[in-house]
Amino acid sequence: MRKTYRLNNTLLKTVLKNNLFYSIVLIIFFFILWTINGLEEVEYYFFLLMILPGIILFLNFPVIFLWTDYYYHNKKMTVEIDSSSNFIKIKEKKCSKTYKFSEIETSTYHLGNYYENLLDNFGKELMFHSDFGYWDLKFKNGDRYYISNLIVDFLHEHAFVKNTTYQFRAFPYIKTSNSKKAIKLKRQIEKNDIDRIIKKFASKSEKELCVILNNKSKYQENAVKAAEIVLKNKGVDTNC
Repeated sequence: MRKTYRLNNTLLKTVLKNNLFYSIVLIIFFFILWTINGLEEVEYYFFLLMILPGIILFLNFPVIFLWTDYYYHNKKMTVEIDSSSNFIKIKEKKCSKTYKFSEIETSTYHLGNYYENLLDNFGKELMFHSDFGYWDLKFKNGDRYYISNLIVDFLHEHAFVKNTTYQFRAFPYIKTSNSKKAIKLKRQIEKNDIDRIIKKFASKSEKELCVILNNKSKYQENAVKAAEIVLKNKGVDTNC
């Protein structure tokens, strides 16, 4: 399927919706406090409502910076991706180049820390700027592009390129040099999931683990792998 992507305001709309939601929540919260504590403190809560726009603006400083940074890099860029024919066409200003997927050297998605929850389930909080991210795409001929999700909303699509790696930062502004090693998200999630199941299966008996191995079609692949590992750790033959 071929699709053309260009600068759009979808992400900005999402940010504005989040701002509206949190503003309404804070106003309701202030009103509840005012009602509970008595009407005589009206001046105090009126003051809180007066500084609310300042609070919201402060929380949006990262959004403003990232949006400006991404816009600067992508304001004259158009990206066309044909996943069926495996080619990508990138146009910047008056220069247009077409590449095959096989010409890609590295493909890295740079995302905010919130999306690292997919790996460690640590519960990182969603911030106004959490959905900002960019795609670092490097080709074998040395060409390199930084495609933000002001253009391509890759956060909510499958990776366009196989073996795409991921990096997570608290503040994902576009870095043209980055020594931090990227990770393969799917492989890392699978490893973490197996480790979690191994801990869960450690208390199971050999008979219970053999039931899993003898009925592999009824269990998830990671559960079967974990059962095999636990049995091996117990010094038991996996051919139950």
